[in-house]
Amino acid sequence: MSTQSIVATVSNPSMARQFADTATDGVVFTTNNLLDINAAQNLGILIPNITIDSVQMTYAGGLAQWRIINSQNQVVSRKGWASQLKYVCPEESKITPLKIQSTDLLQVFCKAKNDTAGDTEVMAWLTTNGGVESFQVTTAADSTLTAMTNSITAQTLGDWAFGKNLQRIQIQCEDGAWCSEVAIYDQTGSKVWTTGGNTRLPTAGGKSTQVNLDIPCSINIGKGWAIKVSTITA
Repeated sequence: MSTQSIVATVSNPSMARQFADTATDGVVFTTNNLLDINAAQNLGILIPNITIDSVQMTYAGGLAQWRIINSQNQVVSRKGWASQLKYVCPEESKITPLKIQSTDLLQVFCKAKNDTAGDTEVMAWLTTNGGVESFQVTTAADSTLTAMTNSITAQTLGDWAFGKNLQRIQIQCEDGAWCSEVAIYDQTGSKVWTTGGNTRLPTAGGKSTQVNLDIPCSINIGKGWAIKVSTITA
């Protein structure tokens, strides 16, 4: 499997610490722990009880998302997106202030850019009233809606979020790709919700360095429902 350099600056108005990892593409968080570039310590060991309000993370090429997780109870306290190297927006990197616990880990899930025509790597953060989870897919054809599944459990939207209310959808496609549509389908295969997306900066027309789509919603999810994404490769 390929690897790439991931660097994160974790900060507040009076301090900043840098963390790094040579992360394995396609590994969903678990072993991709970022360590302090000086002391090679985890986030929680290095700055316990410090409140942070920004995480600026970059990847070399492709796409990536991050999370801060408690290593003891596995609670994810914050999550977000990385930006392509050299294209960081400090305003986008702001997070709700978080007091770091000694057991906190900063982890990344990254993928390399897919060079096969029509194949696009896509990730999502889906937020419900029951929590937030990573979803992913590798599309196999341009302009064709393809179902995303839970990055950790491989569940569909309906299996993971049955009986919950989907409240926010964030999508990141690989560098240069377009998210042309995101749609929700019910158990009969009927499209019940849809929206268009965009590309990311630095590609012309993009508005964000991090996401192709970030939209609030309020969708009650039923059994057998699916979330699908349509893309156009770079």
